[in-house]
Amino acid sequence: MSTPTDAHHRWLETLFERHGQALRAFATRRVGPDHADDIVSETFAVAWRRRDSVPDAALPWLYQVARNAILHHRHSLARVLNVREAVAATADVTVAGPDAAASDLVERVLAQLADMDAEVLRLTVWEELAPGEIATVLGISPGAARTRLMRARRRAQEVYLASEPETQPTPTIA
Repeated sequence: MSTPTDAHHRWLETLFERHGQALRAFATRRVGPDHADDIVSETFAVAWRRRDSVPDAALPWLYQVARNAILHHRHSLARVLNVREAVAATADVTVAGPDAAASDLVERVLAQLADMDAEVLRLTVWEELAPGEIATVLGISPGAARTRLMRARRRAQEVYLASEPETQPTPTIA
């Protein structure tokens, strides 16, 4: 590793300016606002230590580091943190209306999926990552990421349809 220089410090500042908000949102959605800054700090500390290894397209790499920090955080707390619990613990008011209903539905579906399926869908929808970028975050091949995404979408649809029977059309007998 090279000795830190002013250029390295500027590099880190630029990296933070470009990706700090996205990483904080990523962490907040997974561990809540109380722990998000710790995850972001840890992510940029790793980036600093491994600055010679950070790729030019840094965001997926940073998401991978943040995801590992989140997994470590969850393990050290000896419990799986739930997005809804984190929000409910810090919210002063209960949100009501169509957005709340949709959010509740999404949370119910994600909670019923395997962790990897839920994570692939979060990375696709919340972080707006392409399968190749998801592959980087998860440390898998792009082909495996596409397959996992396809399967996760199918499983989510199955969970949704099973949990919302009134939305399904009534079959007709011809």
